[in-house]
Amino acid sequence: MTNMQRKHVLASALAIAAAAGALAVPAFAADQPVAKVASAGPGASLDVAYTISFWGIPFGETNFDSKFRDDIYTTVSHFDTTGIASAFWEATIDASSNGHYAPHAISPYIYDSYYRRGSDKNERVKVTFSGDEPTVFADPPYNLTAYPVTAEQKKEGLDPLSAVAYILTASKVDAAKPCGTVAPVFDGRRRYNITFTYLRDEQAVLTTGVYKGKAHLCQMHYDQIAGFKPKILKEGKALPPIFGWFADIPSADSPNGHYFIALRVWASTGYGTVSAELNKLKIDGGSGVPKG
Repeated sequence: MTNMQRKHVLASALAIAAAAGALAVPAFAADQPVAKVASAGPGASLDVAYTISFWGIPFGETNFDSKFRDDIYTTVSHFDTTGIASAFWEATIDASSNGHYAPHAISPYIYDSYYRRGSDKNERVKVTFSGDEPTVFADPPYNLTAYPVTAEQKKEGLDPLSAVAYILTASKVDAAKPCGTVAPVFDGRRRYNITFTYLRDEQAVLTTGVYKGKAHLCQMHYDQIAGFKPKILKEGKALPPIFGWFADIPSADSPNGHYFIALRVWASTGYGTVSAELNKLKIDGGSGVPKG
């Protein structure tokens, strides 16, 4: 596989991960939770993990662990490459975010991220959502003026992990829009949307055995808005259509009474199919996954 082909497959894989859980199409991610808010009570918790594959061969792993107590949410995630992918692109991304939630809204406070590629490339980014405009700390620092994101565009977006919470808690899912609508993201450098369109209901069976039953077939589009180099914008437009099975999983303690879980997300590239498939689902400490 040529370097160009590898880059295309990697871009597709990261877009798949973004669609499955709104993971940042990485410039970075987090080393530790930095929540400055406290909460009490039993609340709700959700722990999901995915295997990312190319041609059916495991490519990487990503997981999201979210907790909701009172009106406070925290989400922690981890991504790393596995198997043959590590031979030409070894990467690890750890991230955390926290903020306030309501039944149909998410308000982020802090997003903290740490990205490691190989043995010599490390990037730390922290975005604080307070005041009139989110503020960004980056180490090493990067130029925010070459490909600017306006203050209004920043305020319209959620950090990548708050966008995960926004999707998982079915904030915009209803009978008229079974797949929801749009997850708006600002990752500290770039502004993009993950747009969802409902196609139909299907029976979904996962090879991991985690789920068997009805699912919504949704089409997703990764919309680049601002903060991207022209070359990246051109490559983004060439990304293939992304599809996914999503399921409504009941949870009395969740903000909206159920979760909206990505079961499998995939895209067919010119070099093969890239997919992310659910391999773990724990709700409030147990599985309780419906089958049939």
